[in-house]
Amino acid sequence: MVADSSPTAAELMSMTVAILKERCKEYGLKVSGRKQELIDRLLEATASDDDVLILEEDDESPEQTVEDDVLEAEVLEAEVEEEAPPVLDDEPYEAEILDAEIFEAELFEDEDDELLEPVHTQRTVRLEKTNPLATLAKPSVLATLLVVLIIAGGGYWYWTSHLNPFVATPIEYGDRMEFTISSGSFDVEGEDMIRELDNNLNGALSEVCEEFHVEFSGTGEIDVKRGASSELLDSSDTKLTGAVQARDAYGLTFLAVEQELKHDLTASISSKTWLGDSSEGMCSVPVGPISGYAFSQNSKSWTEIQSKALLSTHSSLTLDNQGEETRVEAVSFGVPDDSLSDLMPELLLPLKPVELTPLFGNSLLEEGKSGTSGNWQWVVGSTISVGGERGLQVNMQHTEVEDCVGRVHMVLLIVPSSPWAVQQQVDIKLEKSRYDSSECGLLAEYLLDRALPEGSISMQYTMIRSSSVEGDGMIDWQSGYGNRPGSNSGALSPSENWGGSGTHMPDKSTDRSWPLEDAVTCIINQTLEANEAATALASGGYVFRAVDDRAHGNTVWNVSWVNDDDAGWVEVEQRPENCSVLDKASFDEADKPAHRRESIPISAKIQQIEARITDSDRYPALTPDIAPEGALSNDVSIGYLLTVPPEAGDIFDLLEGYQDGTVVVFGQREWTENGLDHTLDYAIDGTTGRMGGWVKTSTNS
Repeated sequence: MVADSSPTAAELMSMTVAILKERCKEYGLKVSGRKQELIDRLLEATASDDDVLILEEDDESPEQTVEDDVLEAEVLEAEVEEEAPPVLDDEPYEAEILDAEIFEAELFEDEDDELLEPVHTQRTVRLEKTNPLATLAKPSVLATLLVVLIIAGGGYWYWTSHLNPFVATPIEYGDRMEFTISSGSFDVEGEDMIRELDNNLNGALSEVCEEFHVEFSGTGEIDVKRGASSELLDSSDTKLTGAVQARDAYGLTFLAVEQELKHDLTASISSKTWLGDSSEGMCSVPVGPISGYAFSQNSKSWTEIQSKALLSTHSSLTLDNQGEETRVEAVSFGVPDDSLSDLMPELLLPLKPVELTPLFGNSLLEEGKSGTSGNWQWVVGSTISVGGERGLQVNMQHTEVEDCVGRVHMVLLIVPSSPWAVQQQVDIKLEKSRYDSSECGLLAEYLLDRALPEGSISMQYTMIRSSSVEGDGMIDWQSGYGNRPGSNSGALSPSENWGGSGTHMPDKSTDRSWPLEDAVTCIINQTLEANEAATALASGGYVFRAVDDRAHGNTVWNVSWVNDDDAGWVEVEQRPENCSVLDKASFDEADKPAHRRESIPISAKIQQIEARITDSDRYPALTPDIAPEGALSNDVSIGYLLTVPPEAGDIFDLLEGYQDGTVVVFGQREWTENGLDHTLDYAIDGTTGRMGGWVKTSTNS
């Protein structure tokens, strides 16, 4: 029923969007559109043409017409969006995709009930708040930190010359900022931590022990690409022009926002090395500082439009040391795993300008304001001036890291015209010795004690904007589009239930001449040469790790086994008429993994994973290196690793979801081409076929 009296503009302005839409329904008007559009429709339907919206100032009462563009900037509207389905499966190394929320903004009144003066913006305001960053499936403070520093989303500010309070809004296609980096240092302390870093750099620090220090400075650039209309999956989705095509972990194509980050750095390095042979354990020889190092880094990331989930990140790093050049290319899908091993490469380059929207959402920022975002606590300090532009200083700390594993402090200088902090000072220190803090929970202590090597990693630097370009293409986040793949539509349906009584993950390859089945049969039959392994596999034991080597003619399998009492490994070689045991050994008790059949997940066959990683339509950047002829090259290994929780009675048995094991299929290739030595490592989930990523290292040494 239509109301009897005509509402005034001020009355309509005080109503919520929901009430305004209900009023529009009563008058038979459209209910879609912005808040101001709803108000305009109701005014046109109930009043004369000369009705206008007035703003009061102080005690004066003259009426004035507010221009449409000012109202667009002042009146912020929101619509409740339906939950967007997640793009990626709920794997342990993925961050949970949270539902995005759109908030309605109100006109703020001061204590004297005066309305704010019109805000003159530099560009149209579109208010959208992203959720706090998701905690990864397993409680890793390190992963949470890296997600914020490396792959956080972005936004920009609107402002007035008087620096009225302002909120963050999303980045746009075409945004770009150049910056300088000074006073940079990266320090690793502790032999265990050095060895973990060395393992993830393919032996680059093999001669380093106990200490590794890098001093660096340089320049960088970050920008948001504006894609052409030809990138659209459906030509009718013109509102999404600017997005680009990108593949997810299953090799399916989505529309995404592409960001590119570049660094050009110079550095000096100092460390310690061994006195004599490293096996003697005497780490006492100082090295350096050695200058003349040059780092060049380029990293592209793709975030899917509808789900706002990170699809993949492609990074390359070139190190030049007086003519000796090393290039590392890394491709990862989704956010990092919560193990330090997977995070180590990311820890080398957390040098991205902090994007503001994920941290502050729709908070009205002004001096003295404070708040939290996920595990970040922030306090807005005093007003500052940067390059003649007024802004604010924001002090931040990561509470979960502070409680358990070190410190993370950031001081940001922010101005209303920039998508990113225009200056940031970062101080990070992660150390295992802090995990027993009184503020660290029992579970966190337990996980850190098992996951972290002894030692510490720290980084400090100052980043300052040198120039910027403002974009002009709105990103229509959470919008659906034509030809979008369904959620998890690329995942395999695992069917191999070998946890009950099987001896190994089924292989069943038809492309390789000697699959794992043949190697395990060989071990069981060679009871004299591999008696421990044969007995274990014939009486309830199983293979938790196996990898082949076909680079030298006959296939050699390295098979690691475990049962209730023992664990060990054995190498067996294919022979024309039989097979042969090449070597074997037992594991020390400290290195023996748990034997838990109930934790072995249902998996795919190795053959299914093999077919996936050699599919050039899914992974066109990988297959030229490992399968140029359509099948795995003979010098590319393939195998798997089963990981299960510790023995029954462990704390993990009390936690839902921590009893399940995981299977990862992995492999490596080493080759020389065009005067360069190359090493490539890849890893992919053995249950769903979800690609984890690959790392390729090339050197001319």
